Amino acid sequence: MTKSKIALAVVATIFAGSACAGQIDYRAEYKHNSDEYQHRIKLGSSVKASDQAKVYFSVEQKWNSNDKSDFWNEVERGDSEFDWGVQYKLNKNWYVQPGMPITFSTEKTTYKPQFRVGYKADFGLTTAIRYRHEFQTYTSEAGTTTDVDGQKIERAGKTIQQGKITLTGSYKLPQKSLKNLKLSYEANYNHNYDNIRIENGKNWGWDAGVIIGYQVENFQPYIELWDVKGKTGTKTDTRQLRTRLGLKYKF
Repeated sequence: MTKSKIALAVVATIFAGSACAGQIDYRAEYKHNSDEYQHRIKLGSSVKASDQAKVYFSVEQKWNSNDKSDFWNEVERGDSEFDWGVQYKLNKNWYVQPGMPITFSTEKTTYKPQFRVGYKADFGLTTAIRYRHEFQTYTSEAGTTTDVDGQKIERAGKTIQQGKITLTGSYKLPQKSLKNLKLSYEANYNHNYDNIRIENGKNWGWDAGVIIGYQVENFQPYIELWDVKGKTGTKTDTRQLRTRLGLKYKF
């Protein structure tokens, strides 16, 4: 049984043994400069463990066409991920949330221990900051990558470490007529600790996006607009727009 099938089996078992609400989230994205499409579907839920704590878990699968400039043709599997953790309320405003996503890719498994601190304000603003440390563990068949000096680095059989700081936020509008409108943002800073190129010939990079959704009973269509590195962004300072369209369903 593959690692992704094991992750799916774990979540299916949890769902079967717990009375809990869940959510299915389908998302398609397009990178305007790279001319690349990608799809993702995510299934997740949470279970109340105590008055202060709840356990959350999810699985997701990405896929794309063999020719990424084609929206849907000769589709092949991309990364899959299993995520789990605990959210613990310190009081009515503050919470902490440790977790451990694991991503399964071709020739690589990435372990992502993380810790989030969140704040829910009384006037409708929710914000959180998270640090995630990635251990990118490559198989013996992995190829090479490039460091900031332009030198090739062998990845086969090695573990490369990278850190990610994420700032997120959402705002609940006070107007009753706009209660179904969902507004949020996300910004990420990535830093590679093994001097591997990320953006513009450097070992760090960033991206940022805004998300707009609208709740219609159990459904929430949404759009995301992101500023991310361009097609040649690993070596240059080019940027591009990444557009995402998605639909969430709560059950």
